[in-house]
Amino acid sequence: MEGVWRYVNGVANGDIVAGELVKMSVQRFVSDTQRTDIRLDTSVVNRCFRFIGLFKHFKGKHSGEPFVLADWERFIVANIVGWYVVETGRRRYTSSYIEVARKQGKTALASALCLYFLFADGEAGAEVILSANSKEQASIAYDFCRTFATQLDPKKKSIRDHRSIIYFDATKSHLKVIASDDSTQDGFNASFGLVDEYHSAPDTSIRDVIVSSMGMRENPHLCTITTAGFNKHSVCYKLRNTCVEVLHGVKTDDNTFIVIYALDADDDWQDEAVWAKSNPNLGETVTKEYLRTQVTSAINTPSNAVGVLTKNLNMWCDSESVWINSADINKATKRVVLSRFTTDNSMCYIGVDLASVSDLTAVAFVHYHEGRLYATFKYYLPETCLHGKENSALYTEWARLGLLTLTAGNVTDYDYITNDLVEASRSTTIVSIMYDPYNATQWAIDATEIGLPLEEYPQNIGNFNRPTRELERLILSNRITIDDNEITRFCFANVVMKEDYNGNQKPAKTNGKNKIDGVIALIEAIGGILRNPPMLDHDFSA
Repeated sequence: MEGVWRYVNGVANGDIVAGELVKMSVQRFVSDTQRTDIRLDTSVVNRCFRFIGLFKHFKGKHSGEPFVLADWERFIVANIVGWYVVETGRRRYTSSYIEVARKQGKTALASALCLYFLFADGEAGAEVILSANSKEQASIAYDFCRTFATQLDPKKKSIRDHRSIIYFDATKSHLKVIASDDSTQDGFNASFGLVDEYHSAPDTSIRDVIVSSMGMRENPHLCTITTAGFNKHSVCYKLRNTCVEVLHGVKTDDNTFIVIYALDADDDWQDEAVWAKSNPNLGETVTKEYLRTQVTSAINTPSNAVGVLTKNLNMWCDSESVWINSADINKATKRVVLSRFTTDNSMCYIGVDLASVSDLTAVAFVHYHEGRLYATFKYYLPETCLHGKENSALYTEWARLGLLTLTAGNVTDYDYITNDLVEASRSTTIVSIMYDPYNATQWAIDATEIGLPLEEYPQNIGNFNRPTRELERLILSNRITIDDNEITRFCFANVVMKEDYNGNQKPAKTNGKNKIDGVIALIEAIGGILRNPPMLDHDFSA
């Protein structure tokens, strides 16, 4: 147990710089030592420490030196292998979630844990599954495991490796490395599984396969270890949220060990004093000089910011690259009460982003009221998109919350949109309804015939450049209030900027399922304001 209590006490008394989530993990450990239904088997912990100490580093400045676990790593290992349930004699923690910044020796620690459960945990016929999100990532993890295993048995008398499998003949055990893009992910009987870099996993399938294969094992464990990512709608972030709730005591899970090395909400990520919260190996495998260089790069080149924040500081971001920071979107977001807007005191500008066939349609209503803009939204979706389509789970949840208007059939029913526009015209003065004429000819004819003020607004980069920049200015200068709507926030989080050789900009999305329809509709509405300014004393000019 050498180093474990040194780390626990150091975090508890403030000698070790740690975030609130790590402090909660440490407090959980201290409280658990007072329980009588579980016990910490220090002999198992010490055996694991000794086993890992047999390995030698083979990369970097410590190459050739023994693998001596840092105190924070000892804390993790002790929790995973050491706790047992008194009544059953089984290991307490069947899973773990570990989140830490890059360059903390994560892959080496993960590989050492895998080999402990393969060779030294006492499981006959052990089967260890080390999973990654791609074959390239899997090969890196396998190289660590193979090299460490060869150090134990250089002549390969009992330990053999072939392709992506390491065999331990003495106990008829093996370790296999798999990637989520492998064609075959079944037929396992895992005793220990490790999921590496779960933040980039597209779904839960890889974890599900490992968990479902552990049913016959006495002391199985699934370890998920990752850095932060840039998709707060991912399966990893949902798992993280659950883990945070467990640490806060909002939810109960006595079988999952959790440690999250992260900055606190009110920390300034540019402040060197807080970097150790997400980099527990600061000064060893990563230097402050290196982090200083990375942070300077993020400050000077915003396009580099997401990579630095997620990988080097372990901060979750909303998208792969940032257009408008989520904090600024949240600051502009409030509940908008539509009843305050009437035909006498406000004007309304509308943007319509019609789905081509069977997809999300967005309508943005921008109300000009007493010198300020207020944006509300309506979203429409064919009901068949709730099943078997990309984002089906999200759509189902949004429909349950009443944020989506579901239309019958498998294609978008534009009549719903027209009826809502007519209804809006009864309570507010609509100045313009901007729409892209592509695939909207018949709808535009029908809507115009009943008196709605439609104006064509093609979605090309030349048209979108000015209103895009204007929307950014409005948000950052606190001149617009955006209605509190989860779909709208999702759309903003998915925006990346497309720029042509003239410097014109237009929002784009990284892939087909990352919808940005609400933002497109809002920019069209802003385009209507720029084309038809509301008052002589406004800040908008044609």
